[in-house]
Parts: sequence; structure tokens; C-alpha cells
Amino acid sequence: MSTMDRLEYEAIDPAGPHRGTVVWLHGIGQAPGDLAVVTGRFRLAEAGVRGVFPSAPVAAPSLLTGLSVPCWFPQNLLAIDQIDVEGLLAVHRPLATLLKAEAERIGAGRIVLAGFSQGATVALTLALTYPERLAGAALYAPFLPPDLPALLPAGRPSAANSGLPVWIGHGARDWVVPERNGARLRDLLTGWGHPVTWQRYPGGHQPFAGVRASLPAYLNDVLDIRVPQIPGPGPAARAS
Repeated sequence: MSTMDRLEYEAIDPAGPHRGTVVWLHGIGQAPGDLAVVTGRFRLAEAGVRGVFPSAPVAAPSLLTGLSVPCWFPQNLLAIDQIDVEGLLAVHRPLATLLKAEAERIGAGRIVLAGFSQGATVALTLALTYPERLAGAALYAPFLPPDLPALLPAGRPSAANSGLPVWIGHGARDWVVPERNGARLRDLLTGWGHPVTWQRYPGGHQPFAGVRASLPAYLNDVLDIRVPQIPGPGPAARAS
């Protein structure tokens, strides 16, 4: 476990030469290990991919239990269209520090930001505002900030990450973050000129549930690596 600008994280180093890094941001109430399981399923370490798993630094009461749970910023899951913009932008700072350190290892252009649910919203907004070109963003069950352009310089992604390739997956039976949220984000990014790989899955609100061949293929493309291919139900739909 390491601490960087008060942000704790775990890491899984590649088994061989370091060829790329994925920074994984978990959802509300989760721990970094929940996404470490995903990287193990895809055998990313074998492909030279370092996995970095920050812990969300904020604790807020759960609507279900009333107990404090980790989150990137306080969020009412019954009103996902209402986002604490100040909290969202505040968590960008320690995450940008982590990204800078990872870029010193491998270069910003070989880093993918990935996230689930609230972590996907943080990953997207950080990627679109980051001053150096990243390799891409991989988002599962993202919810669209009510006024995403207002969070971005000049209402658009930074010049560095204009046209950033984005992978989006969403469960058709997701009642926490309904599929229409991911579809709206897909359409917005496509309109901005981002190559978007869109994949619809039959499941609910679980991190990267049902994902098989599509995400490894995306990582192979943006990181120029060879993640072992896992057979899937069919090719991803790509909007461009």
C-alpha cells in the first residue's frame, strides 16, 4: 500500500516488461480489490500491463445501511443526475498527482483511465481535462454529469485529449445507473469526435460484468499490446 498526496492505492506490476498502465477507479462502497479481480480475469499483468487501484478518499453514509462507505465524492444514488461538482473536481487533484507519477514510469500516452459507476464518471471527467494525451478511457456503467460541458475547458475536452478513444460498457438490467445514461454519454462523445466502442451486456450493476473479448481488444488497440483474447458473445459496436 502506498500513499501519494493523501491518496492510498494498490498496484499489480506486470509479469514482464512494462508496456502500459491502467488506473482503475472503483464504485461507491467498493474497495480497490473489486477491480483487481477484473484485471486478473483478463490476465493483464501477463500482457505487460501495470494495474493501479486507488482508494476513494471520501466516506459518506450509505442509503441502504446508513454506514459510511468509500466514495470519490458524496452522491445520492437515487438522484444520479445531481452531482457534487465541487467534490468531483476536488478529487481530480490527488488523482492527477497519481497519474503524473505513473506517467513518469511509462508516459501518459500509455495510460488508460478505467472506472465503474461513480468511478467511471471520475475517470471520464479527469481524462477529458488532463493536460497530457492519455491512451484512452474505459468506463462501465457511467452516469453523465448533468452539464458535462460546463466542467470542461471552453465546454470541450482539453486539446490534449480531444478525440480520445473511449470504451463504454453497460448492463441492460442496471437499475442503479440505467443503460440510457451510458447511451447518452456515448452519443455526446461521438458528437464530439471521440471514437467510442459501445458494448451492451445483459447483467445489472456489477463492475465490468459479462465483459470478455471487447475490452481486451480495446486495450490491445490503444496500448499496442497483446492481451489474451477471451471469447465473447460477439463483436463490440463501434461508433465513430
